[in-house]
Amino acid sequence: MTTRVALVGAGAMGTIMARDIYPQLGGEVEVVAVVDRDPIRAHSLAAPLGARPYASLADALAHEELDAVDIRIPHAGHADAAVEALDQGLHVLVEKPLALTLADCHRVERAAAAAGRMAAVAENYPHLRAVRAARAAIEAGTVGEVLALRTTRAYTLDGVWAESAWRQGDQPMAGLLWDQATHHISLLRALAGPITAVAAHRTTRRTTPGAEAYALDLTFDSGLVAQSLYCWGTPSRAVEVEATVLGSQGMIDVAVDYEAHGGGARLVRGADVTAISEVECYYDSHALIVRDWAAAIRGGGSPLVTPTSATADVAVVIAAQTSLAAGGAPVQVQTAGAAVSP
Repeated sequence: MTTRVALVGAGAMGTIMARDIYPQLGGEVEVVAVVDRDPIRAHSLAAPLGARPYASLADALAHEELDAVDIRIPHAGHADAAVEALDQGLHVLVEKPLALTLADCHRVERAAAAAGRMAAVAENYPHLRAVRAARAAIEAGTVGEVLALRTTRAYTLDGVWAESAWRQGDQPMAGLLWDQATHHISLLRALAGPITAVAAHRTTRRTTPGAEAYALDLTFDSGLVAQSLYCWGTPSRAVEVEATVLGSQGMIDVAVDYEAHGGGARLVRGADVTAISEVECYYDSHALIVRDWAAAIRGGGSPLVTPTSATADVAVVIAAQTSLAAGGAPVQVQTAGAAVSP
């Protein structure tokens, strides 16, 4: 059974999905409509796919037999678009973050439950082979007792990403934390479980235009601690060690490659370094996300990243923002309401 999809959003992520991902998924998922308020952008993505362009989801629904929608619009529109689609009886895949408030996250969860449709969130890290291998190694006791974790995500915001003006500035959805922190929070939770508290700090002295830097001190439900560093404004590495698990008998590095197949997980014990996963490119995960979602639609199972899981990521970002406003004080992570200081 082929899942008939409307791709909503013809910006940077929509272009990547239409150009690089959906063409390799023939027979599993077919994009039959591209929705964007800009008719030129919608047509430019639709034509190579053999799809039709529309200015709204309602217009696409009026003319197409749709099973599902893939939402790739700016963060602030995610919840409304997801609820609109679910209310129309469509399955939904929505770009991370799921929403900008916990209330909106829960609104999507309720809409999915009421519709009885499959909702998934396009969060990459749980799908990466390196992350899955690292988790398996932790569970197998390969590094002994896990003592702490650290992550780094650092590069310069440029190219098509910088062209999206909403990513920077003073809008509620702008900034490094909303754009990137949910990624690494998802990564850390995949490796070490629920996060219960966060203390956040940011660089305040900087003159480089567009530069941002944040450091999060995280506490897990298990009692583990982690440090997570985010930076826009520095030249990126070809292959970045984005996560390290520090154990009593060794370390695990999770390396990420955005341009080629050089990413993977490796076990480090002194001078001995052993690969524990297949090599991969970060963008391979986008196809895995869609395949996982489509398989859940066909089989009735659960996708790897559910709205409930994505809500937990959003809750940590909201707690980090509360901590920043409180001068870096630790803040408990809440999932049923707003984050509050202990």
